[in-house]
Amino acid sequence: MRRDLRGRVVLVTGASRGIGRRAAERLAKLGATLALTARSADDLNKVVGELKGLGARADSFPGDLTRPEDRERIVAQTVERFGQLDVLINCAGVCSFGEFSTSSEEVVRKVLEVNFFAPAEMIRVAAPHLTRSFETSHDGWRPVIVNVASICGRWGIPSMSEHCASKHAFVGLTESLRAEFQRFGIDVLLVLPGLVRSDDLNRHLLRNEGKIHLDFEGAQPSDEVADSVVRSLLKNRAEAAVGFASWWVWFGKRFFPRGVRFFMQRKVWKYARRHREREGSA
Repeated sequence: MRRDLRGRVVLVTGASRGIGRRAAERLAKLGATLALTARSADDLNKVVGELKGLGARADSFPGDLTRPEDRERIVAQTVERFGQLDVLINCAGVCSFGEFSTSSEEVVRKVLEVNFFAPAEMIRVAAPHLTRSFETSHDGWRPVIVNVASICGRWGIPSMSEHCASKHAFVGLTESLRAEFQRFGIDVLLVLPGLVRSDDLNRHLLRNEGKIHLDFEGAQPSDEVADSVVRSLLKNRAEAAVGFASWWVWFGKRFFPRGVRFFMQRKVWKYARRHREREGSA
């Protein structure tokens, strides 16, 4: 299957920066009509201005996806502006890097709200319009939802308990809807990046005090994940692990789960040992 995106209306969340923005840039080159949403109206307008400068048809619909009224408004305005909705790409998210024992209920609820409940309810609001896209198509077009989760949704990572919980929930929802939405003619795809380099690490992380070593500077670029999002869309790939680290965990869980478990535990032990050595030399 090769999905043609020319003239199709694509709603991208988290589109002001990172994966969402890079995906929008690639989709514009493929002739898609873009509805972009994020919290910052100024940042969104800059992205839309750049895309229009390249000849793309695009508009911004700023809002907070954790607010029910904003979700309803964003989808309604997209359909009103462009007449339809054919694709939903859920990119928006936050992360918390720190141990569960030093976290709080507020952090847990915030991460779950942004990473799970918001995209889940965006799907609920968008589904009737995506169904209509299938029903009114005369060329075999199948609307699609692309959920950008994380390899943390396949294996729990130490010091990322809240993030992993939200992504496990998101992956589970995606797998359920993939079968459930077949009767509506909607494809549901899953993209699993590893650690992604953020445009603004302080904005992306609610906490940055984990007890393992994560190389945020050496993480995979957003462009790499955006490329996978677009490839998944075009080729209708049900699930894609992005980058070597993500693929390694994805593959290892299936065939070498004990090895992956040992590797994760070893990261905790190594950090603890180095911390004791630093304290001893102080």
